Amino acid sequence: MKGLIIAAILGLCCAVALAQTDEGGGSPAAAAQSMYKVADVVGVLLNTHDMYQDGDVSWYSGRLRVDEAPESSEPKVGQILRVRYAMPAGTRAPSEGDQVRASLHQLPLVGTQAPVWMATTPEVLGRGDFVRPGEHHDGDLGSSKARILVKMFAPFGPECHTKTADLLRELAEREPERVRVQLFHMRGPVGQQELRRERLSCATVLVNNRYEFTLIEPDGERKVVLSHKPNEPSSSYCSEDVVAVVEQELKRLYP
Repeated sequence: MKGLIIAAILGLCCAVALAQTDEGGGSPAAAAQSMYKVADVVGVLLNTHDMYQDGDVSWYSGRLRVDEAPESSEPKVGQILRVRYAMPAGTRAPSEGDQVRASLHQLPLVGTQAPVWMATTPEVLGRGDFVRPGEHHDGDLGSSKARILVKMFAPFGPECHTKTADLLRELAEREPERVRVQLFHMRGPVGQQELRRERLSCATVLVNNRYEFTLIEPDGERKVVLSHKPNEPSSSYCSEDVVAVVEQELKRLYP
């Protein structure tokens, strides 16, 4: 069944390409050739919009930042593309901030508009590297131009979360131009609203949209998950790990 839906999606993509070329005066052969320029990429969706539903298929549009791509092909790493993609109705569609892997098929240009790429059933790999400040918050430290955004969602009564928040405040004071820290009381109305926007349900620290990291340490690598309660034997991280993650990201983003 899934294979039939994917085949139907590709058929619809071809129909869109041929229709666009007919409107622009091009040939169907040229449309088909352009349609099947394929690039396998990994990237992050910067925004998404619902378009319409066609039978068992739901269509979406958005912008995709390319993070990984073959060196010898288009598009190139760093490009931001206009994309359209379709998903079987009733399945979770990739959305803003998701890192995805997809095969892209470029549609022919119409007039002077930017090219559009069809992404065939993009696969969600996880949360991507993405800076999306909260519009409302319970605390905001650092520059709005910083390349690193830390968003902490927690109840600020327990000592373990208070310790993490204090360390982040100190970090923002040390790095006011390169690190921005936003705090959200997850039990308050502002925190709840942003928690839903980020598709989270428990205490979490996001560093540029992600909460799973591998710390490179002198004695090897260690995976940390900045979620739930820290500083206990069963915890997936401690408060100091949050600072270590940000310092590691500083080296990557400010070489």
